[in-house]
Amino acid sequence: MTSQTIAASRSASGMPNSRAWHRSGVAWTAVIAVALLVVGTWQVAVEGPLVAWDWSFHLYADTRHPGGWDKAALDWFASVTGERLFTIPAVGGVAAWVAYRQDRVRPLVASAAGLVTIAVVGYSIKFGLGRAAPWTGVDALYAGGRAFPSGHAANATFTWVFLVILLFGALGLRPDRLRLGLWLVPACLVALVSGTLMALLDYHWLSDIPGGWVLGALAVAVAVGVLRSPDPRLETSPRTVLARLRSRDA
Repeated sequence: MTSQTIAASRSASGMPNSRAWHRSGVAWTAVIAVALLVVGTWQVAVEGPLVAWDWSFHLYADTRHPGGWDKAALDWFASVTGERLFTIPAVGGVAAWVAYRQDRVRPLVASAAGLVTIAVVGYSIKFGLGRAAPWTGVDALYAGGRAFPSGHAANATFTWVFLVILLFGALGLRPDRLRLGLWLVPACLVALVSGTLMALLDYHWLSDIPGGWVLGALAVAVAVGVLRSPDPRLETSPRTVLARLRSRDA
């Protein structure tokens, strides 16, 4: 990143040169995501219109379940794009690289905030509803399941969208509005396909998927909010943090 780019993206004090996050579209994204997640959770709990097509779609997917190499390829794509085993190293690795290049911990803290949002909010709802997965053959709540919302859809949405923001956003490694817009399209498509596959492969109910997408959008909003936060501690160099940790261990 050039010095001119850094100066353009930060204020004279070295802080992010943007509106406060609560005055920006980030706050509206978070509010809308929370509202949709609440409505979706309520619809699942009361078996409302949102879940009306779940059983029919389950029967459709179950009778058209692929096999052999087709299923292996689809499973591979869904896993790589939405499974925590792959998404956490991806977003964590890129965040670490951006933090190193910018010499500040802000990208690392932002990515961690998004991941924690998915874990805390997602598992609170999952364990609260206990919805059984479609492959069990029953659509039951409080049955010890963790179907709603889809963690795969949430992980895919957060990971690939936030990676683009880390690289090309206003406070990213190489700020570029054109590239940001261009790369957000395939990022959203990956999230869309990854989540849809989880329903088509009968791992999730149809209504679980939009719940996951919304949860992922909430995580993106939280992470971007941290990127734009005026907290000066987020400007700390990763080297300084490592030095402090080493001094404590000494």
